[in-house]
Amino acid sequence: KGEKSVISRLAANNPKVLDAYVTFTVETPLLSERQRHELNPLIIRINSATCLPNTPVPIEVLQRLCVPTYCKYKFHNFPPHRTHGQIHGTHVYFKDVNVLLTGTMKPGELQRYLRGPPLEIEVHDRDRNMENNTKEPCLFGEDEADENVGKVSFLACKSTICNLFTKNKVWHPHGVAKVSLTDLLLGKKYLTISAPIHNCSAPNTAASSEEDKNENVTELVSSSSLLPMGHYLESDSLLKVRVEIAVPLGMHAEIADAQVTNCLYGCIIYIFDYNNSSLLRDLVEEITEINAKALQLDCYPVHLIGMALAALKLKTTLEKVSELDIVTGFHLLDGATHLFVLEGLKDKAIKKLWDKHFERSYRHEDGQLEILYNSQLAFHQRLYADLETIFYHFRLCKPLFTITKQPLLYVRGMVPWACFQALSRLSYLCRSKRLRDVIHGDLLPSAEMITALSHQYGVPLTDEDLFVQKPPSLSVSSDDYTVPGKVSRVKQAVCSSLDNYNEMCVPKNRFTFCHEYLSATFDPVDVVAACKESFAKSKSMWLSPDGFVFPGFKSSIESNLHPRMPDEARLEELSEKWQENALHANMEPVLSRDRWSWDKRHIDFDLYKKPP
Repeated sequence: KGEKSVISRLAANNPKVLDAYVTFTVETPLLSERQRHELNPLIIRINSATCLPNTPVPIEVLQRLCVPTYCKYKFHNFPPHRTHGQIHGTHVYFKDVNVLLTGTMKPGELQRYLRGPPLEIEVHDRDRNMENNTKEPCLFGEDEADENVGKVSFLACKSTICNLFTKNKVWHPHGVAKVSLTDLLLGKKYLTISAPIHNCSAPNTAASSEEDKNENVTELVSSSSLLPMGHYLESDSLLKVRVEIAVPLGMHAEIADAQVTNCLYGCIIYIFDYNNSSLLRDLVEEITEINAKALQLDCYPVHLIGMALAALKLKTTLEKVSELDIVTGFHLLDGATHLFVLEGLKDKAIKKLWDKHFERSYRHEDGQLEILYNSQLAFHQRLYADLETIFYHFRLCKPLFTITKQPLLYVRGMVPWACFQALSRLSYLCRSKRLRDVIHGDLLPSAEMITALSHQYGVPLTDEDLFVQKPPSLSVSSDDYTVPGKVSRVKQAVCSSLDNYNEMCVPKNRFTFCHEYLSATFDPVDVVAACKESFAKSKSMWLSPDGFVFPGFKSSIESNLHPRMPDEARLEELSEKWQENALHANMEPVLSRDRWSWDKRHIDFDLYKKPP
């Protein structure tokens, strides 16, 4: 970390040595300038944890029953780091330093990790000291936990019953602080962060491996011996961390990451209305066309291509998946929204999909449309290669926002953990505006989560789900025959429902016949070309015909003048003395407003009813 002297104090008490300090000093830095640039050490300093909770367990009880307070975290593939234990209190000072040589990581791996979820640092301030926790066997009724057997609130569902005391690990409630390191990608060298501490999540027993289930229990300890979770949020607990990197990553870190050879894949997300059938049909056909061409299936009819792609699995069938220009991912539809999460080669299939549909984001006649894409974000592997098919379609029984509003969904154990994670992440994903935020928030569900969601809330698909409005059937003559499996984009662009009354859909023709309504003439328009022309015309108006026009120099007095300031005549008129009713001085009321005597008070009520 650049220091030449380190001082340490004797931690354990010794009857022969009351106190001791040890100092290590070097004359020159341990790393030369060349080594600093090659290894690029990253220093993480955990300074202190402030405002730790004193409830529901007081600090005095924690000092007596628990091990000293410590922090633990794991940075990428480096070994887990644990700080030294400190005495319990509301303010604990660690002054811990951990040096990570990021230069030993693969090119682009550090940038990908920093773009991902924040670094989670665990604050263990209530780990029970298990060495002194010995318990003798007892009969039923003698243990304090036996009183909770008949209570409904104590009963847990199947997925929440877990054995927290196994041979190799013991789980304790603790706090978690999430530290975001994305600012290092902006060229910053130092980060001073105060991260709030919140409660940790209970361990997921459903995801435990078979080895953990077969482990022998060392000692029978009931979960009632664990201390309750601390009130971190109510106490405003903070963890103060300082991060330092020797060589700043610079503004070109993401661009260099996208150019790394092992980062071949990109991601694009489409979120649009359920009734936008034109975009749905175009996306499904383009994905099918790309995958059929990559797998050399484009020589077969369209219905055979769909059956072949639906029965193909990447993990079991294809060996060199990384070299294939195919699109993988999933398509979720719930009756209100279509969600496409697509992944593929970033410079081929994904870029092709972006170039074809980016103009649609400027059009509002089709309803909501969000396209999340960033050409500088690259990934080294596919996330959805293990799904049941190459491109997985599934439909939910209810809209996603309706399912997430159900209160029972948030009761632990009501739905599988993977299914709940999929619902939670997809709910936040549909409200995101940037792909960078999706990656940083870890909002992309895994293939296991998508499969669990489909099994829990999925319903069978129908033909209308993928094509809300069925495309018109074309009767093509032998002269216009195309190769089976290839989609004619030109013909599809100009075909409409009126083509049912024509032998063939011919470009640049006008049709006026309809047996149900009055005849009308329309001119087919290429929507994509018109959109590009409108965008080019709007861009050409950014500058005047003579180029950039400088309005001229303005003094400070002229710049501070209000644009709607009144003229001098109006200012002079406003400066005159106000006269009440000056414009109506010669006008008299239509009715008399005199007061009547008491004996004629009955006439006063009719005063406004009878004009003089």
